[in-house]
Amino acid sequence: MNKKLIVTFTVGIFLLGMMELIVSGILELMSSDLGISHALTGQLITVYAISFAVFGPILIRLTENLNSKPVVLLSLVVFIIGNVVFGLADTFFMLSVGRVITAMAAAVFIVKILDMTVVLSEPRVRGKMLATVYMGFSAANVFGIPIGTIIGAQFGWRIIFLLVIILAILVGFGVILFVNSKALDSDIQPGEQKSRITSKRNVSLYIAVTLAVLIGNYIILGYISPLMTSHGYTLENVSMALLITGAGGMTGTYIGGNLVDKIGAKRTVITMLSFFLLSLFMMPFLYDTPILFYINVFLWVLFQWATSPAVQGGLVDNIEGSSSNVFSWNMSALNLGIGIGAVIGGVFINNFDISYGPWLGFVIVFIGMIAALNIRN
Repeated sequence: MNKKLIVTFTVGIFLLGMMELIVSGILELMSSDLGISHALTGQLITVYAISFAVFGPILIRLTENLNSKPVVLLSLVVFIIGNVVFGLADTFFMLSVGRVITAMAAAVFIVKILDMTVVLSEPRVRGKMLATVYMGFSAANVFGIPIGTIIGAQFGWRIIFLLVIILAILVGFGVILFVNSKALDSDIQPGEQKSRITSKRNVSLYIAVTLAVLIGNYIILGYISPLMTSHGYTLENVSMALLITGAGGMTGTYIGGNLVDKIGAKRTVITMLSFFLLSLFMMPFLYDTPILFYINVFLWVLFQWATSPAVQGGLVDNIEGSSSNVFSWNMSALNLGIGIGAVIGGVFINNFDISYGPWLGFVIVFIGMIAALNIRN
């Protein structure tokens, strides 16, 4: 792939990742400013995730016969509109409207970018290329969320969304300048079948892995701020933890992508899930030892993110033609998992000790392991 395309795609994924995940870092700031509970504010994660999951496959189906470049640009325009609504909102309802709009735009943008990456990559390095582009999502944790949390604490949470809008405009210019729509769409003929699933069983199981991993993960990550502050950590410590999760996510994405090219998608998923389960089990024992807690947080996120390029690679292995639809289903499962995890997490912290959330996550991720073990090579 052209390096300029890789940068444009990666920065675009970074942008969408920042918008989706930023609520985790500024949850308490928004809750205090708007006078709503932590649990209700956390449901903004759910609103975004469910909207993404519901509208994504529909919008991809509606746009699959259109040239990719204008579709991506239009999705960025809609994304900017959603951020304007969100940044100006002063009620939970208007915040939710803004989240729905941005989620719809993201559902198209991310899937189109991933599909372009598959089309433009050589099969022998496809896992690595997918991981490189998708690393923008984990980079949003490293740079976007911690910096956004610090900026929000200093200047107010609304200023963050002005910065997101500016970044979206820059990404739009990158798409205009560097994406050659003719090269991307030349192999698509009108009326031609875009894709064919060679194994519905495997596709379903890979998507089930995504769903289980994200539910189990977001029970904790969606409420990491109150989880940490309830054990004596400060908001600055939360920012540090989010920085660590971002670094772990970038590392895991890179490792997972390279492992797919070397040992295959199924073996990568099973290996990473095994270590992921171990880190979830250990977490409640480490709250009172900050160094060990931070190390475990890094490993926890590394193993979780390493499954993403593996699942994507597994989906590509079971598709002939365009991967847009299966990527859309997988991203819907990802966001549905985030939404369900946020709901379960909200219920859990209102009724039980949040300290034991990781063990609930362990049980759910174990279901994903069962699905992975049943994938056929």
